[in-house]
Amino acid sequence: MPSPNPETLSPRHSIVDRDSRGAALLCGTAALILISTGAGMLEGHAIYQSWRDLAGFADFASYHSDYGRALLPFLPLPLVLATLGNIWLLRRRPDSVPRGLVLATLLGQVVVLLVTATLALPIQIQLGTPGNSPEEIVALVDRLIVVGYLRELPGLAVAAGFIVMLYLAVRGRAR
Repeated sequence: MPSPNPETLSPRHSIVDRDSRGAALLCGTAALILISTGAGMLEGHAIYQSWRDLAGFADFASYHSDYGRALLPFLPLPLVLATLGNIWLLRRRPDSVPRGLVLATLLGQVVVLLVTATLALPIQIQLGTPGNSPEEIVALVDRLIVVGYLRELPGLAVAAGFIVMLYLAVRGRAR
């Protein structure tokens, strides 16, 4: 079935259609944000803590590298996809969602990505490098836990911003 000609649609119909696409994008991006925020918190509060106990494991670097590869589809990939979705939301957000809120969440995501790239990844690389003593591994893990908080605070603010956006979108559609 061919798509309707936008010029022949009533203004209300074209707004609803555009708003529906924006709502779908918002829902998908919010899901990715909530997944990556939850996965990041689980990693920081449960997984990193357990690495202290594994520091004496002779092949910790190999274990850590395997863990990192297994984590890719569950944390970094959703975070990157959510950031791309958030960028797209700047143009395709539901009408009831303020552009400033979308921009604020995008800035929060950029902070999370910058902290990850500049602080967390170098520590992760060191942890995956053979030759660290158990004491060095524990010190690196402790630094990683602190860096985790620097990612969590803006990450939680972004998640809260998306919950507000979802509420505004639902409230706007109910009117």
